[in-house]
Amino acid sequence: MQISAQMVKELREKTNAGMLKCKEALVECNGDFEAAVDYLRKKGLASADKRSGRTTSQGLVIPLTTADKRTAAIVEVNCETDFVARNEDFAAFANKIANLVLKTPSVKTAEDLNKLTVDGQPFEEFVKSKIATTGENISVSRAEHLTFAAGQNGIFDTYIHGEGSIGVLIQVKAENEAAAKKSEVAHYAHEVALQVAAMNPMALSSDNITQEVKTRELNIAVEKTKAELISKAVNKALEKEKINPAHVDSEDHMKSNMEKGWIDQETVDKARKIIKTVSAEAAAAQDDKKIRSIAEGRLNKYFKENCLLDQAYVKDDKKSISDLTNEVSKAIGAKIELVTYRRWARGEAAAAEAAQHEKSAEASA
Repeated sequence: MQISAQMVKELREKTNAGMLKCKEALVECNGDFEAAVDYLRKKGLASADKRSGRTTSQGLVIPLTTADKRTAAIVEVNCETDFVARNEDFAAFANKIANLVLKTPSVKTAEDLNKLTVDGQPFEEFVKSKIATTGENISVSRAEHLTFAAGQNGIFDTYIHGEGSIGVLIQVKAENEAAAKKSEVAHYAHEVALQVAAMNPMALSSDNITQEVKTRELNIAVEKTKAELISKAVNKALEKEKINPAHVDSEDHMKSNMEKGWIDQETVDKARKIIKTVSAEAAAAQDDKKIRSIAEGRLNKYFKENCLLDQAYVKDDKKSISDLTNEVSKAIGAKIELVTYRRWARGEAAAAEAAQHEKSAEASA
């Protein structure tokens, strides 16, 4: 059967494969269009499998909401290079996945996508088809569908920073339907989305931080406080002997400062003795109760700086996000509540996975 240029063109439009590959497929399949599509898919999928192990740290984070803002989705679709990430076809592909998540309540993780179909083909094959056309490994590292339960009122809002490098999703609950539709609430939700993008909070409030994290951070604060109190005592003793603490704060500094002629060997020997003696004395004299109290104060400050509701509002640092929430509630005459947020930065999921693999490898070594 003769293969016309029109047949090749139509197959290329259907599959995105190269012209020569399309002609080859049609020849191999004796002009059978659907068989040629399957032929190219099989060829493409075979080459895609070879690429599936390559690192994907570029891509797009896409948050979306429905028109009524009652349902939302956020996805991170990754590729290997910034060149592909900026390609319009890749953006359309990623947005198609985001819209699939938006209309599928069962999607709570990226793995849930593998149970779905796209344009009549299994999701995994849909992704592999794109791998075949881009020549790069592509993956969906994260995906989540969120919605308000029946009877609840409120809105979602989104913000995309840096052409998809950071995606933010905000959920604001309102006392009633009328309040949810207020322009002040929409403005508030967007302001909070901008806050989250800029300040990268660790949690909504300290109540959302696990006890494990709180304990770890408290232990860090305790040890840091102990070290600083010892250092303060040592520095005071050094200054009393007319020794600059900055000149003797490490063995390297002692060596380099002697070479520069700033201190001599006698001063170094004296400093070493002071550091050793005073450090031991200060450690033995520490009041654990006092240290814990100082550490808890530091921890509270840390949470205030890193928990969204307690953070200072970036456009007016005299008020917190909690203050802003109350201000808007008062202005509209109905209570609103910041329920949750998502802030996904491109590549952070892959980095976290790599770190976990490295940690596991170290543990098994």
